Amino acid sequence: MKLSIIMDRYINPHAGTEGQVIKLVQGLLEKGWEVRFAVLRGSDYTRSGQFPVAVDELGIGSISNPANWLRTFQYGRQLKSEGFSLAHCFFNDASVICPPMMRLAGLPAIISRRDMGFWYTADYKRILRLTGRFVRAAVCNSQAVAEVTQKAENLPARKVHVIYNGYPDVVVPDEEVSDSRAFSSTKRCLVIGIVANLRPIKRIEDLIRALGLLVAAGYKLELRVVGAGEKAPYEALVTELNLQNCVNFIGGKADPDLFIRDFDIAVLCSESEGFSNAIIEYMRCGKPVVCTRTGGNPEIVTDGENGYLVPVGDVQELANKLEVLIEQPELREKMGRDGAAKVREHYSLETMLSQHVVLYQSIAPEVRQA
Repeated sequence: MKLSIIMDRYINPHAGTEGQVIKLVQGLLEKGWEVRFAVLRGSDYTRSGQFPVAVDELGIGSISNPANWLRTFQYGRQLKSEGFSLAHCFFNDASVICPPMMRLAGLPAIISRRDMGFWYTADYKRILRLTGRFVRAAVCNSQAVAEVTQKAENLPARKVHVIYNGYPDVVVPDEEVSDSRAFSSTKRCLVIGIVANLRPIKRIEDLIRALGLLVAAGYKLELRVVGAGEKAPYEALVTELNLQNCVNFIGGKADPDLFIRDFDIAVLCSESEGFSNAIIEYMRCGKPVVCTRTGGNPEIVTDGENGYLVPVGDVQELANKLEVLIEQPELREKMGRDGAAKVREHYSLETMLSQHVVLYQSIAPEVRQA
């Protein structure tokens, strides 16, 4: 019942992968596991003492340096001598350097993949196909990610396992939403919202343009954008479309649930997604979803049941589906209920934890015997 988790770096517990890792660690600790956590490179957060367990900082920079491979091997030998049975590696460099060195040290290693491989380069693919021979399993957070991982890294299907992200059942109570009320319009109108950092891959400009079409058709709407990043280019588009009174850039927030609860319709129009935490957050809050048909989104959103799927970049179709929901409040309510039920059934924290435990036990005999 001793597990090592190794990551490139851990900066922000509210980020997608980092958030799931901390939930995994907390859940395993509650189940009586001993978890050893290590990072190749430290951060202010990992040095702050806020992580649930002590953090080993390995001081590993470039993976092209042979000394760093030796250091990883030595860490693996230390883990083995202390009775650890398995190493679970997250992010790029850890998943390259750890599997062969852990194997050499006598520990099986598994890796996690949580996106559509935008970071793959020809060099990464070449080395991953070599070090992948030492990977006992690859955990992917959607079927779409699993397919990309298997093909890009040349992993056999038997090694690739889909474990969806897990989320707690309880949503933030109403009395805790006061922070979000500060952003409410003085004159109530229907609120369309998106939780996404202001990056090109999120295609927030498509949503702004769709909003412009709807406002031009006479709808009274407010768009709220919850996410960090440079907003100047988006504000310029808002000004160009004369939507200054309709768009509110709220910025990055540690607890997006507080703001999602005020959405009437929730949107994600990304160009690429592995498994979207934002969509799950929308559904947990009982909101109907309009999102792009990309990556793992169709695994979460069933078109016409708990939301709508639209083609990437199709502003007119995005506006059309939003209009359907604007016009039909009963449909919004039904889709929201169906979405919340799906999250409870398929994406619970306990399901995520139990599936990891089953996988760990299937790989490490010591864990299984315990």
